[in-house]
Amino acid sequence: MKLLKIYGIIINSRIEKKGVWKLILSNRLKNYTNDKRKLTAIISIAIMIILAIILMKSNFKIAYKVTVDGKKVGYVTDKNEFTCMISNKVLNQGNKNIELVVLNEIPKYSIAIVNKNKKTDEESIISILKLKAETTYKMYAITLNGEDKAYVDTLDEAKEKMKELAEKYKENSEFAVREVYTDNVLEYKNMKYATTTKLVKNLDAEIEAKKEAEKAEKKAKTSSNVQVASKGSNVNGVNFTVAPVSGRISSRYGANESIRNHTHKGLDIAASNGTPIVAAADGVVTYAQYNSGGYGNLVKISHGNGVETYYGHCSKLYVEVGDKVSQGETIAAVGSTGNSTGPHLHLEIRVNGVAYNPQNYVY
Repeated sequence: MKLLKIYGIIINSRIEKKGVWKLILSNRLKNYTNDKRKLTAIISIAIMIILAIILMKSNFKIAYKVTVDGKKVGYVTDKNEFTCMISNKVLNQGNKNIELVVLNEIPKYSIAIVNKNKKTDEESIISILKLKAETTYKMYAITLNGEDKAYVDTLDEAKEKMKELAEKYKENSEFAVREVYTDNVLEYKNMKYATTTKLVKNLDAEIEAKKEAEKAEKKAKTSSNVQVASKGSNVNGVNFTVAPVSGRISSRYGANESIRNHTHKGLDIAASNGTPIVAAADGVVTYAQYNSGGYGNLVKISHGNGVETYYGHCSKLYVEVGDKVSQGETIAAVGSTGNSTGPHLHLEIRVNGVAYNPQNYVY
């Protein structure tokens, strides 16, 4: 039994010694590995320092080769700085019309050694990336009768311009604003060209052309619409030899009828709605608009020497204040606006504000 115990002690002692050696060997291997890593790092740093010294003393420098869609597009000096350039010049660009930019191809970088005198290609690469990027532009269209007429950058600007246009062109009241998006660069450039200044110029030209067309139409009708007055005479030197409209006298000067609560100061000539009305004599238009005093659409013409003629209840007015008109020129159309029971011309002749009987001079 003693021998067995002694043998067991010896065996255990050997096992313990073997374990100690394993532990020692393991620690040495770990230390060797760590030392090897440290050595590798030191060698790498040393190589980089040596390489940098060599490059500094040679005609070469370190740069980054840039590839896009698998193709080399150039070199940049600093990868981080160039990434910031992409953000500022491609994705943002400082253009308030840009709504969204999608960069489909992300640049890839690899270290390269290039000639020290070689210029890097940051700007040209930025241009390539801009071309490859999908850009969506946003503008605000000012519409007239549902059709886009001009474009501006912001909603506030659009509202302001629309208000100005609505006030200037009261007849064209159907102005509105809508958002417009496009990813077509040419379409975007055309939109930038279509400014409100050009719109105003075009609208003014259209209005002027319309006026000229109406004047030409009036002159064309004058020869067929002129009726020679049956009682040609003059008032303060003004000769009324042309009757303003052809028709039947429906109410005479001085009449007191149920439709009015005062003596009739003019002469009513019944005619079909739209029949042309011509100037009774040469003169200048002093009034051409709707009159709430019962005349409806009214034209007043000054013939000089205090003599005026009134043309009331018109359906249309073809002249404006300040227009010079000739005897027999079309100035309006027969209607039934204002205090009226049917289409007719209400004609007045006044001298220094006092009404005279038109039948003494015309009809």
